[in-house]
Amino acid sequence: MPEHLGADEQKRLATRAIPALLLAGYEVNCAPDVFEEATYRQAVHDIRTRAARPAAQHPAPAGSPSRPAQARRGP
Repeated sequence: MPEHLGADEQKRLATRAIPALLLAGYEVNCAPDVFEEATYRQAVHDIRTRAARPAAQHPAPAGSPSRPAQARRGP
């Protein structure tokens, strides 16, 4: 966390990062004294709201493939 932020802002940023990290497949361990339930719920709501928007609002850049490339999996 950036040191110039106050303790409350650091807690808020850490808590807001949790839903995105979970969606990316990370395991997240957060100390109870850092976790803020209301901030977490708002972050989840924000992610769901962005995911629910139609793709037409965010057109793909020119030259991009029409579908995402498959992730490579190792043996």
